[in-house]
Amino acid sequence: MLHVAFAIVLFAFLAPVIARAHSAAALQQFEIGKQAVAAENFAAALDAFEAAVAEGMTGPAVHFNIGVCAYRLGRWSRSAAAFREVARTPQMAALAHYNLGLVALGEGKREEAARWFASAQRETNDERLRALATTQLAQLPQPPERNWVAFGSLAAGYDDNVALVSGGDVLGVSGIDDAFVEMQLAAAGPMVGPWRFDGSVVFLDYQDLNEFDQLNLTGGARYRLPLGEWTGEAALQLSYATLDSEGFESRQMLLLQATRALSEEWRLRARYRFSLIDGLDGFEGLDGSRHELGVRGTWRRDRWTVDLRYRYDTSDYDDANLSFDRHQLAADVQRDLDEHWAVEAGLSFDHSKYEVAANGSEQRFELTLAVSRSLNDTWRAVVRYAYADNEADLPEFNYGRNLVSAGIEATW
Repeated sequence: MLHVAFAIVLFAFLAPVIARAHSAAALQQFEIGKQAVAAENFAAALDAFEAAVAEGMTGPAVHFNIGVCAYRLGRWSRSAAAFREVARTPQMAALAHYNLGLVALGEGKREEAARWFASAQRETNDERLRALATTQLAQLPQPPERNWVAFGSLAAGYDDNVALVSGGDVLGVSGIDDAFVEMQLAAAGPMVGPWRFDGSVVFLDYQDLNEFDQLNLTGGARYRLPLGEWTGEAALQLSYATLDSEGFESRQMLLLQATRALSEEWRLRARYRFSLIDGLDGFEGLDGSRHELGVRGTWRRDRWTVDLRYRYDTSDYDDANLSFDRHQLAADVQRDLDEHWAVEAGLSFDHSKYEVAANGSEQRFELTLAVSRSLNDTWRAVVRYAYADNEADLPEFNYGRNLVSAGIEATW
């Protein structure tokens, strides 16, 4: 327990420096927690630190102490969740990663523990922490290099008004309900130096409306380079899409984006993408080009994550009836209720104006709600509901839509 004691003493010392201004009730609960730790009553300390968060306390100190107390009580999932929260603060990431290694050891996950200790050893400038990580690594197998990341999902659902949507372009509305199955798989990994490969597969299959079945394949290479306080990326991507097993369109894309941290809680991303589009097998009217310009701000504090987005699209297709200018505003909010459960809500509004005056404009509003439960560090179960309302100058494109799905997701 010596290594964990080191972490408790360190954070008891740093807490007054790191903590922000908090309510008297939150500070009182934090002080109760510190006293309980000193008495080695970790159950009471954990309750007090959790109460401090409930009273509005934020910052890495309280979450670190929650992680330590949960570790002492053998509550591995709660401890890991707390240390992951601490790792969002860059200057505390190495210490949080070291303790995530201790949690993994407690769960008997020796290879995962070795990865966390290796991260802490590589990231820290503190000689004591580096020595602790080195000692732990000497007793464990060397971790395999984890250069690849991947995401997969499988869901089934019901759509009460099946609509074909390709990159935001509504090309058909069925007016018919149907059940569906959707599968997604995405992966990214290293190539040479700062180059990385990424690719994805999305498959959507309807029970009866086969003409709306879709398959989309995307692959490309990204080049990452530091730009002072920004991290820049340039990517070349190719995509191919089918409808009802027949060719629909192919795209050649250039992506430029830059991200930076504005503070401990805010992160900003700016993105531009240019697409050359080839319509296939009867969709030659989609031949043309598209420009997308967007900005995204992400705010994280404690168990909250908020995404705010704006995007501007303009397209020039051979079929002028499909060419448009579009503005989109969107916001997503996620709240982690505990170490297992989370809820999400999203709102988006699109305004599209078509090049052909007779087509007029469209306004599309969408609401999404989701509830998820983590099954372990890799898998989670998700139930989603989405409602869309499209108001168009052309009556045939006025529609409402309800969609519900349930499935599982994995991140490797």
